[in-house]
Amino acid sequence: MTLVFALFALSSAYFYSAWSLRSESLTDARKLLHFVDNKLRIAEHSLAELNALDFKQCDVQGREALESFIFNHLGSGLFLIRDVDAPPWTYCSVVGNLVIEDKDRDPSRYLFLDGQAQKKPLAVIGHYWQGQKRRDLFIGLVGDDRVNAVRVALGETAFYTDNRNPQQKMVSLNLTNHVEVLKFGQLPETVAMTVEASSSSYPLYATTYISQTDLLAKFKHSLLITAPLSAMLVLLIYYLLRLLHTLRNSLSYQLQVAAEQGDFIAYYQPIVDAQTGRVVAAEALLRWRKSDGSIEPPGYFIQTLEESDLINEVTLQILRRMPTDLAPILAQSKSFRCSINLVPKHVELPDFSDELTRLAAQGFPTMQLAVEITERLPLHDLVSANKHLKAMRDLGVCVELDDAGTGYGGSSYLQELSIDVMKIDKLFVDTLLYSPQKTQVLDANIQLANMLKLQVIAEGVETAAQSADLLSKGVRLQQGYFFAKPLSAADFVDYWQASTKETVDDNAQFLSKGATNE
Repeated sequence: MTLVFALFALSSAYFYSAWSLRSESLTDARKLLHFVDNKLRIAEHSLAELNALDFKQCDVQGREALESFIFNHLGSGLFLIRDVDAPPWTYCSVVGNLVIEDKDRDPSRYLFLDGQAQKKPLAVIGHYWQGQKRRDLFIGLVGDDRVNAVRVALGETAFYTDNRNPQQKMVSLNLTNHVEVLKFGQLPETVAMTVEASSSSYPLYATTYISQTDLLAKFKHSLLITAPLSAMLVLLIYYLLRLLHTLRNSLSYQLQVAAEQGDFIAYYQPIVDAQTGRVVAAEALLRWRKSDGSIEPPGYFIQTLEESDLINEVTLQILRRMPTDLAPILAQSKSFRCSINLVPKHVELPDFSDELTRLAAQGFPTMQLAVEITERLPLHDLVSANKHLKAMRDLGVCVELDDAGTGYGGSSYLQELSIDVMKIDKLFVDTLLYSPQKTQVLDANIQLANMLKLQVIAEGVETAAQSADLLSKGVRLQQGYFFAKPLSAADFVDYWQASTKETVDDNAQFLSKGATNE
C-alpha cells in the first residue's frame, strides 16, 4: 500500500510538472507568435500605403517624405525604398543607405507570402546600417518601379516570454526554412523537453527548450500538491477495489453471473408408483454447475436466489430446457409428468403464466408439466394466485401443494387454490421410521387429501419399511432416496428406461406364469 502510494505520488507529480511546464511554455510561444503576427500584418498594410508615396530618389526631399510617412506609421518599423534604377541591394532610409550583406542576396533564402508571384518576400537579412552590422526580419513588396521594405520592430517581444530564469529555459522564433529570427535565454545544458507552436498566418514557429533543472524544481513544488491528492486517490481506489472484490465474492453477484451464463441446471428425482415399481413422474430440482464442473446443491444458494429477482429467469431457464432434457421420456409416455417448483411471485404475478401460455403456443408439452407451490413461503394475494394457477390448469398443467402442513398456508391453500396433488413432507414421513406411534398428523393429511379427492405423493422415503407402510395407507406415489437420488438429465433418462423395461419384463413374467397355471 505504501509503495503504491509512493509510486502514484511521484508519477503524478512528474506528469503534473511536465504538463504544467508544457502548458506554460505553449502559452508563452502562442503569445509570442500572436505578437509577431500582428506586427507583420501592420507592416504588410503599411507597405501597401508606402507604395503610394511620391518618392523620386534618395535625396533630401525624398528622405523628408519618407520621414513624414514613418511618423504616421510608428508601429511598423524602419521603412526602406529602393528605386529600380538605384544601385542593387542598397535601400534608402531616413538616415541614409542600408546595404544588404552579400550572403543574404540569394533569393532562395527568402520565403514569399504570395507563393509563385514572389512579390512579398519575407526573410531574416544581415545588413549594414549606420556603420553597424545587424540581422533583422524584413518583409518587402516588389513593385514595377521600386521595391519597398520594412524592418519589423521586434524589440518588445521579450515582454511576451517567460524569461525569469534565462539559464534554464530558451525560447526561439524561426521561419519555416529554419532560419532563426530571434531567441531569448540560453540553451540549457540538459534539455528535458521541447514545446513547439506554429503561426496560423505566417511561416513562423516558436520553440521552447525546458531544462531538467527547471523540471526538477517544478516537480518538487508539485509534490506539495499531488502527495495529499494521491493519498486520497489511492485510498479511494483501494476502497473501490475492496468493494469490487467483496461484490464479486458475494453470493448475489455470483448468482447473477451464473444466471447470465446459464449455469443453473435441473437434476431430476424420480416419483415412483410403489405398487408397480414404475417411474411415473419426476421433480426438477435446481443445481448450480460451477466453472470447475462441480455441482452445487440448492441448500447453499436457494434462499438468496428465491429472495432475488433472478428466481423468475432461472425458473424459466429450467422450464425451457425440460422438454430437451426429458425428450425420450415425454415422447414414449404421454402420462409422464415433471414438476417444477414455484415461489409466490411466480403465481401472484402474471409473468410466469403468460410465458407458459406463450411456450404452449410454440408446442411446449404443458399436459406433461406440474407446478409445485410451497407452504414455506407465504402467498399474500390468494385471489391473484388462484387466477394465474387456473390459467396454468387451463393449459393442462397439474398444480401440486408442496411441504403441506409445514408452513404458512395450512388449509387455506387447499380451500382457496386449484390444487390437484398434495405432497406430504419428509417431516411426517419420518415418523414412520422414528416415531411409528405418532403418525396421527401423517394419517390426517392422507385422510384430508382423500376427502378432497387429491392425489398424494410422499416425499423423503428412505427405507423399504417406510415405503411399505405408506403403501398400506394407500399412498402409492412415493419419492425419496430409497428409490433414487436426484439425477442428471442423462442419468434420469437411463434410470427411467431401465425401470420401464424391468416393469414390462415383470408383467410379461407374471402373465407367462398365469398362462401356465391355467
